[in-house]
Amino acid sequence: MHEVVNRTFADFRTVGITVLYVTVVVVGVFCCMAPCVAEALAPDLELQDLFTGMRIPKIDVAEDGTVLAFATSGSLLRRSEDGGITWGDIISVGEGAAGTCVVDQSTGDVLVVRPEKGRLWRSKDHGKTWTPEDIVVKANDYGHGTPELLPVETSCSESGVTLQHGKHKGRLLVPGRVMAPKGNNDQEWWPYHYNTSIYSDDGGHTWQASAPVQTGTGEGTLAEMSNGDVYYNSRSHMSVDHRRRIAWSYDDGNMYVDWRVDDYLFEVGQPFYFKYGTEPSYGCNAGLVRLPLETTGGKDVLVFSTPDNPGGDRLRMTVWASFDRGTTWPVKRLVYEGFSAYSSLAADKQGNIYLLFEKGEKKLYETVALARFNLEWLAEGHDLDALLATEVEARRPLGETKKKK
Repeated sequence: MHEVVNRTFADFRTVGITVLYVTVVVVGVFCCMAPCVAEALAPDLELQDLFTGMRIPKIDVAEDGTVLAFATSGSLLRRSEDGGITWGDIISVGEGAAGTCVVDQSTGDVLVVRPEKGRLWRSKDHGKTWTPEDIVVKANDYGHGTPELLPVETSCSESGVTLQHGKHKGRLLVPGRVMAPKGNNDQEWWPYHYNTSIYSDDGGHTWQASAPVQTGTGEGTLAEMSNGDVYYNSRSHMSVDHRRRIAWSYDDGNMYVDWRVDDYLFEVGQPFYFKYGTEPSYGCNAGLVRLPLETTGGKDVLVFSTPDNPGGDRLRMTVWASFDRGTTWPVKRLVYEGFSAYSSLAADKQGNIYLLFEKGEKKLYETVALARFNLEWLAEGHDLDALLATEVEARRPLGETKKKK
């Protein structure tokens, strides 16, 4: 039986106080989602609980427009063929399936990649059926990345992308982490952990581990800009400033440079259990997507999601938007006031933005829920046309600048 609950939350933003009406549709784990009565892009935000008692969400959009909502690190899936309005039954991707997903925009295949086991699961029918495959993972210059030694782990990182620009157009690029030196998350090794990525130029059969992002990072997100630059946004396990860590790649995901901390995006501290430090600093997984250029007039617009409670408990799932390649994040809007944790973001070419996140009413991790909205809803109260007209300068590596001179 479906239970429909109407709730009202106050969304406090710099432009004033707006009342946000949310419809929550709660479904059993093995039931199909009942059709929503709201319009395709209703002004009121829609929340749907898609999985119960599960964690680690991932979401992506297949080449045919099917929305793919994963739970338990890519092992379970629900599909929507009508833009997130209704959902099919839970599908098992396969025995041992886990990792993160990437849609190969060159072939239409959907992959769930688990490099630490040397395996992936491939769907050639937009997520309906899956076939396991062995893969080859090559080490980076540290000697890290292979399943046999110190692997890249992708289970809690954001979905990957297909590069659409530059020398390696068509490359599959997936964020991941290396948990040096032992391959586990024991606290004494956190200073040695680092985010990275893996990439494939042959449709997912062979993968190369990239160079490191900042040490102390984990569970990363990435996005390609329209000029081919790759933006990398990381969780930081050890940073008492509670700020996200940023890096860039100018060579299609092989090397990450221009490391900095973000001035606008902060992290929670929960679960407060780093025994070697004096302040909580654990951070949280986050979601990131660059909106399809068809929906923004060709403008690079990044949308980011994480709980908005710097240094505190996992509460207040919130989304931000940047119109200058992640330099500033002038738009922020609350999605859910209560218990909130891991999240994932995707967007389609019709203007829908999909947020899949861990949600709870009485405690953390009760359900994995979907919020569906668009950029107009996110930017309500702002001059969206002016934001889309923001001038941006894409800086170039010094080596390229010297060559031009």
